[in-house]
Amino acid sequence: MVSIRSFLKSDFLKNAGMLFGSSTITQLIMLVVVIPILSRIYTVEEHGDITTFMSIMAVGAAFFTLKYDQAIMVEDNRENAKSLVKLSSLINVVWFVISSLVLWICRNPLSEYFGFQTVPSWLYLVPITIFLTSMIDILNVWWNREKKYGKLSFNRIATFAGSSGYKIAHGLLKFRGPNGLILGHTIGQAISVILFLPKRISHNITFDANALKMLWTKYKSFRNWATPSSLINVIGSQIPVFLILFFFDRETNGYYGNAMKLTYLPLTAVSYAISQVLFERLARIKHDSSEAIKLGYNILYFLFFLALIPVVVMVVWGDIITPFILGENWEIAGVMTQILVLFCFAMYVSSPFAVAFEVYNKLKLQFVFTGLFAVLTAAALFITLHITNDIFVGLMMFSIVGVMVRIAMLIACIKLIGHNPMFKILLGIFIIAVSIVIGLTFRYWIF
Repeated sequence: MVSIRSFLKSDFLKNAGMLFGSSTITQLIMLVVVIPILSRIYTVEEHGDITTFMSIMAVGAAFFTLKYDQAIMVEDNRENAKSLVKLSSLINVVWFVISSLVLWICRNPLSEYFGFQTVPSWLYLVPITIFLTSMIDILNVWWNREKKYGKLSFNRIATFAGSSGYKIAHGLLKFRGPNGLILGHTIGQAISVILFLPKRISHNITFDANALKMLWTKYKSFRNWATPSSLINVIGSQIPVFLILFFFDRETNGYYGNAMKLTYLPLTAVSYAISQVLFERLARIKHDSSEAIKLGYNILYFLFFLALIPVVVMVVWGDIITPFILGENWEIAGVMTQILVLFCFAMYVSSPFAVAFEVYNKLKLQFVFTGLFAVLTAAALFITLHITNDIFVGLMMFSIVGVMVRIAMLIACIKLIGHNPMFKILLGIFIIAVSIVIGLTFRYWIF
């Protein structure tokens, strides 16, 4: 088996490094500079609104392309892949028009559910931001296929700079209009799309209707199975936001949103970069099971040990670290951080391997796992909140169930690649448990 030392020097990690290197820079700036500033110049309720907005974005982006953008990577013919870019974009435009009409019709009941007496101005940004996000997804896969990792990296930094810069300026200068956190995100997405567009865009507007029809049929499994799987998976991960609004208020959502920013977002920087490069590499070596297994385990070890210490630290000290970063009014978010960090760790480790479902054309199996994830986590959270009306107990049950499902999914994905990882997974769980016990003992021994 390829050693970890060889893996660390491999072109795979170099390519992924170009992506999560930029992500690491932006995430460090986000954690050290941007989030502490934003948590002090915007109210908890405003943070709750951006949390709700981002959840709506995630749900919309899960189906706006009907997942034809994912077929861009697995298509062997480059010209067909270009046509898939156009097909995905056309589908995105159609959904943008439909969602705009639906929003206009349902704006009043939606506003009431979100806790507003009148329609908030940021609600009108929802369709266009989902459209921009979906265009980013499409173009992101294309440039990943082309191995333009430098372009992907630069785009991420520029988008972060534009979005964060506006959010801070809006809050400090007290601009009127939509929530600055939300408007800043939309501006960042627009910047990203502009930077991703090819230089000779006029040459890419025309399309062959027959080619689009052929690809629409050829990759129908993506719209029939990958789309509902993605949608259910996103709903499962975003369900706390909507249930918190149902049981509590915008303020509680603000605490939850920033707790997730301090736990899941830093982990996502690495996880997302690895998944992008793994998708491209696994699609090429899928018929060589021994090579695929070597790659899979090296990635698993790398992800696990890279985040092990930060995760244990947040489990043990999260209630102290979080208010230190966000400010003294964020103690509730600190407790949420301790509860959610293991769930985020499970998502971080398992997410890159989900590309195996698409590479090996096991989209029905993916649908089963995403369905279980959404139903079981939602049920755990809803029942617990209904019985206890305690947000901490509810999030604890949500996290426990979520971790179990994600571990099962990880095992299934690695089995698709060619090996049963059960022993290694159990060993990893043991290492985490022992590390947490040592950490807690150390904390309470000091105090």
